[in-house]
Amino acid sequence: MGVRHLQTFIERRVERGTYRVQMDREIQAASTGLKKPVVVIDLMALFGLFCDDKYSLLCGSQITLAERMADNFFRRLTDTGAELVFFYDGSLQPSKYETWASRQNNKYGNMIAIIDAIDKGTPLAQVVHHYGRDIPNNTGLKLKRVAKQHGKMIISTHVECDQALAAYAVKHKALAIISHDTDFLIYQGTWQLWSANHIDRTTLETIGYDRQALLRTLGLQWHQMGVFATLGGNDFFKYDEVEPFLNSLGPHYQKFYKLAEYVRSLPQGRKMNKNVTNNIVARVYYGRTIPQDANERFQQSLTFYKTDSKSLKSIPPMDPMTTFLLNADQQFVHNILTGYPFNCTLYFFDYRSATFGSYFDIIGRIISHIAGIILFHHQHEGQRHVLVVTKRSHTEPHAQYIVPAEFPPKSIPPIMELLAPDSNKPDALLPQKLELLAWVCSDNLPFASFAALPASLMITVMTLFRLTECGALSLFEADLLLWIAHELSIDRFDPSAERRPYRLDPRAFRIGFLFQKVYAHCARAAKALGLPRKYRPSTPFDGLRFHNQYSAWQKGEMQHHIQSIVDWRLYSDVARIF
Repeated sequence: MGVRHLQTFIERRVERGTYRVQMDREIQAASTGLKKPVVVIDLMALFGLFCDDKYSLLCGSQITLAERMADNFFRRLTDTGAELVFFYDGSLQPSKYETWASRQNNKYGNMIAIIDAIDKGTPLAQVVHHYGRDIPNNTGLKLKRVAKQHGKMIISTHVECDQALAAYAVKHKALAIISHDTDFLIYQGTWQLWSANHIDRTTLETIGYDRQALLRTLGLQWHQMGVFATLGGNDFFKYDEVEPFLNSLGPHYQKFYKLAEYVRSLPQGRKMNKNVTNNIVARVYYGRTIPQDANERFQQSLTFYKTDSKSLKSIPPMDPMTTFLLNADQQFVHNILTGYPFNCTLYFFDYRSATFGSYFDIIGRIISHIAGIILFHHQHEGQRHVLVVTKRSHTEPHAQYIVPAEFPPKSIPPIMELLAPDSNKPDALLPQKLELLAWVCSDNLPFASFAALPASLMITVMTLFRLTECGALSLFEADLLLWIAHELSIDRFDPSAERRPYRLDPRAFRIGFLFQKVYAHCARAAKALGLPRKYRPSTPFDGLRFHNQYSAWQKGEMQHHIQSIVDWRLYSDVARIF
């Protein structure tokens, strides 16, 4: 993310471009009796910090352990006196869809290569060694939920998240920004930039980037950095687009020096007129066809690197429903109501095989039915579908699809009533919410038994019912997943004591990730219905325990554990027995 190769440049080619940071000491030194130092955190950048165990990642992660690590890390920062402010992307900006889809397509190719290695019986250590850089972080971790316990959470919806974060840091005179995005090397501000990629959780050490040293090396001023970043290749101008231009300036190893020289040669001034912009774009695409939107994207990129109030996209006035939904962290509901596309990532799903059916078909019912609930009272406005961006087959790239909303068979309360019950009395709509949740899953899920489940296991059973009904899970696999969820809910075992498997069963490998992705869809539906957090805990999955237990459950050696979950096996009548 950000400007390609710029991190390597500042770390290797800029004199004193980096320095060691002891975060707790920096925070303590900046603390005063009147005000806590503000540390602004790009939350997406921290997934890697808590997913650094690649062995665990390939097993599907130890969710509870990872979230405990996050909780401990944030607590240590606040205990030293920091005021933490977290930023997280809301809706994907339209200008970023092409980039997002391209990255997801590349990830799918990388994941297929890893799946092939698992299928060949390659030892886990070798898979990690060969593919460690391609193993994606588990974004299913509920980092937002953990972070909210330690600071303010800001979801950026109308402004690019990086721009909003930098503007906040400037306005509130933040001590530091924590991120791994090189765009923050471009923004002007007095805050320090601490690397999310170099954090040592034990010592709280990391490295800081000296942006003034970068300016000195390039011989540029702050107002020139936006042009430099744009022409260096960023989210607005892909590197492939600008690479021929950069190559024309000189050898690759000198590209940033030569690019800075080119930027210095441009007419000086903090604002660029149309003629200068046209000349720059013409130079970039010399000998090639200039895209029709090139000038517009160039201006958008320059604006993106500004943090003054005039440059920030004005936030349109919000109606009461929008205000309520965003304040209640109901971004998904807001997106469905406003027609924003819903992005569905795959993780490790192999579309080459029909063994587990189609991922799109598995989640399709959940999406169409929860959309029908959200849009039920808006049908007259023509809102009868949801836009989904996903991948539907092995050969098709990620693309946008229309999923028709499936409306409930009988009248339901407006979404505002479902989400905002009277806090002074028990939720009178709870039975109806649970009935709707069961309907989202399947027409065959026995409601009375479903409603009687422990709240902490309801989404797990819903997920397992959906997967077994679709033929994706066998009975013993569903039982094992439910047993682990139950064990986690009562703290029956210590995740840190689980050993690493030597190699992974190919089917179990796929199941661990499929369960997590479908669980996330079910939990999202529960949240959209206004069900309290106790009904939608973090994904109750421990990858190491699942793989360590899989063979024994497959052989029928663990039947004695069935007794502890026997009353909750609502999926048993629809599960396949292999």
